[in-house]
Amino acid sequence: MNHEHEQGLFICHSLRGRVRLKASALRSRKDVAEWMEQWLLQQHGIQKVQARTTTGSVILFYDVSKTSADELLETLSRGLEAFPTSTANPQTRPNSPLPRRGSESLRASDRSFKPLPLSWLFSLTGFFVYSLVRKLIGAPLSERPLSLLGVGSLISAIPLFQRAIKDFHQKKNITLFPFLAGACVIAIFAGEPFTALEIIWVTGVSLFVEDYVADKSRRAIRESLAVTIKNTYLWVDGAEVEIPVSSVNPGHIVVVHTGERIPVDGVVVEGEALVDEAHITGRSVPEIRGTGQEVFAGTNVQQGFLHIRAEKVGDDIYLNRILLLVEESLSRRSPAERKADVLAKRLTYFGAIATAGTLLLTRQMSRALSVLLVSACPCATVLAASTAVTAGVATAARNRALIKGGLYLETISGADCFCFDKTGTLTLESHHVAEIIPRVPTQDPSKLLLLAASVQAHTTHPVGRAIVAEASRRGIDPILHCVNEPVLGKGVRMTLGQDTIAVGSLHWMEEMGVNISHFRKKTKDLMDRGRTVVFVAKNGKAQGVIGIVNTIRPETEATLRGLRKDGVTQLCLMTGDMEEAARILAQDLKFDAVQASLLPDEKARYVRELQQAGRKVVVVGDGVNDALALSQADIGVAMGAGGAEVAIEAADIALVDSDLARLVYLRKLSRETMHVIEQNHWMAVSTNIVGVFLGATGRLAPLWSGLVHVIHSLAIMLNSSRLLSWKPSER
Repeated sequence: MNHEHEQGLFICHSLRGRVRLKASALRSRKDVAEWMEQWLLQQHGIQKVQARTTTGSVILFYDVSKTSADELLETLSRGLEAFPTSTANPQTRPNSPLPRRGSESLRASDRSFKPLPLSWLFSLTGFFVYSLVRKLIGAPLSERPLSLLGVGSLISAIPLFQRAIKDFHQKKNITLFPFLAGACVIAIFAGEPFTALEIIWVTGVSLFVEDYVADKSRRAIRESLAVTIKNTYLWVDGAEVEIPVSSVNPGHIVVVHTGERIPVDGVVVEGEALVDEAHITGRSVPEIRGTGQEVFAGTNVQQGFLHIRAEKVGDDIYLNRILLLVEESLSRRSPAERKADVLAKRLTYFGAIATAGTLLLTRQMSRALSVLLVSACPCATVLAASTAVTAGVATAARNRALIKGGLYLETISGADCFCFDKTGTLTLESHHVAEIIPRVPTQDPSKLLLLAASVQAHTTHPVGRAIVAEASRRGIDPILHCVNEPVLGKGVRMTLGQDTIAVGSLHWMEEMGVNISHFRKKTKDLMDRGRTVVFVAKNGKAQGVIGIVNTIRPETEATLRGLRKDGVTQLCLMTGDMEEAARILAQDLKFDAVQASLLPDEKARYVRELQQAGRKVVVVGDGVNDALALSQADIGVAMGAGGAEVAIEAADIALVDSDLARLVYLRKLSRETMHVIEQNHWMAVSTNIVGVFLGATGRLAPLWSGLVHVIHSLAIMLNSSRLLSWKPSER
């Protein structure tokens, strides 16, 4: 067994300058992931590293002139060998490349209060309420350091002290938790243990509520996307055998009947059924799925039956990959959150200086203690951004738009240029009949359509399906029980009685010697307007021509208008499709620029040119050929349902139901989130400054200093929670 297999390493996919590696050793191991990020950044040719513990993968951006994807796989293998497994702290290992990173905020992944059981919080709350009631009713309550209240406060502060020691050991300077711990100790031994208890309780509740909001959002998303199927049926030796879904492996043939849910992502190998895919695509109308077509786990078979060859099972199914994206997005920090950390750190230093200054100037411990207790609680400043961003990302996810981090939620509202792919992004995969042109004007178009639909009745080609669908819409029943002969890449031929009917491309007609000179001008006109041309011939004579077009997504025009109204100044169409088809679509949808016949690297180059011109670029695409452009853009948006996995991986935002209207929604949500962050910062900073002033002037007793902190922390969390139910205005 080779070295890579032994460590569970392999390349998931690779683009030029970007590779995603799977490393099972990183899964749910944040210590390993943090250490590896720092170690890899020191290696030759590596420019940027993203280690993801949720999926157990590492994304590396690298200089292609200095290294390659295969070499990076070996580099990661060496890094896993070098990880100091003998200790939790790499600093204690000789020659350890770099120390582990710490965090200076309440959102740190290794927070003291997060692993504490709920019973601890209930006990602390009960003790706090008991003490508060006794103070309010005037009952005797000793506040000496060794009293029940003093000792209880000291014991309650133990987790705070543990975190403070760890922070000080790692950072060698004053951070939030050491300052909070110091404030508690001073308050207890200064005869204000109840005030210290306030600090401990508010900090614990703040952390708990913040985690509760995120976990509640995760649960809501998980419930809306989860596939809860326990058993399914396998097709084994001509019979159906019931087994647990967890026992299904790729390659197994799964049988799904009317009223049942599909348990795997796979391809239909037999049968036909009406499948409700609204759970994934958001489409209200069920789709017919038959042999050769892809189906997704979690969708419902409304009528019919399917034999499905399992392609993705368990954690690999589409919906579970979406859930992993949600988990990752809620754990990533944004610039606003990092700025809040910096602000909290500055307020901590400000509080220390203000406390010392108050004591020196007033010589009164009570005033200094009041200032200390107000300024020692910059928790609200940290929560100002983190709670709003978490709520914003969760709200977007519940509305089927997955944002891979607060950074992209923050910046999408500032983008001034949107570049769209054509096929699969602006248009659906389906086609429809736009025009039917008989040989002579007096000929009934329905007769021409009848011939074409009869020939294409059993085809799975999108163009043929469009012709059959148009006939069905007009109430035309195809002629059945005929002999069809498909010609790969050219068309279909049918024998009907003594007649031979052929439906296919211009070049095929010419190969068969069919005279199409009568349709030359009409054919050119159709092509100039972006139509796909299909000829119908009977016994070697052209009967007419049918123009087929991609179906434009229903929401496309409204979305583009909404983006312009929202401040986007440039809309670009960039596609690998032919020039004429792209030009016609760009004219119809009023794009500012169009780039056609582009290869994947040419799309990325075009995006780079826009960025060099000062544009903030959003790229929206769905295919493998869009992955480079999505990665190059300031923000890449992938069409989720049915989109290429590499595109979803390269993008920063994924639209689960492929609804373009989500783009306008996300810009409005971005602005609302930033507005809430500004409100939160104003509340946090203003109450701290006012509290320090009142404490220094003797107008705010230590008891009320803690209550001020309680009120403004809760106000900030309540303000952020508004985003969980936010909906954009209709105007």
